[in-house]
Amino acid sequence: MSRSHIPLPAVLVVLAAVFACGCTSQETVLSGEEAAEVLAYADPVADNVMQGFNEGNYTMYSRDFGPEMKQALDEAAFERNRESVTSRIGLYESRREPAVTETGEFIAVTYKAAFEREDGVALRFVFKQGDESHQLYGLWFNSPMLRS
Repeated sequence: MSRSHIPLPAVLVVLAAVFACGCTSQETVLSGEEAAEVLAYADPVADNVMQGFNEGNYTMYSRDFGPEMKQALDEAAFERNRESVTSRIGLYESRREPAVTETGEFIAVTYKAAFEREDGVALRFVFKQGDESHQLYGLWFNSPMLRS
């Protein structure tokens, strides 16, 4: 009688993968009062970041960055990123339709934004829950023209 033998390490890897899939945080949409509380601090941060972006003012742009963000996005990186964005879609004009979501220990606010040459650009600002200083932990600009 021949029995198929599966090595124990292979079984453990499969079990670990199954458990990891069940433990991932899902993004939850916040609305009403919860969203309003987040927008009360996120909107001024977004205003400041985007004004600094338009003016090419790194000090203003990075004012609300957490330490990890300041390290990851220094002034030289800001200038390169700003040039890349403005050469493709122009300067920032306005934003609308904020969506507030929660994933694990982070809260994200994603706005639809208008730039000079593209509308509907996703601006995503990420904050850490419980951080009363409301520092930024993540910032993304996403659009078809930026991906091309």
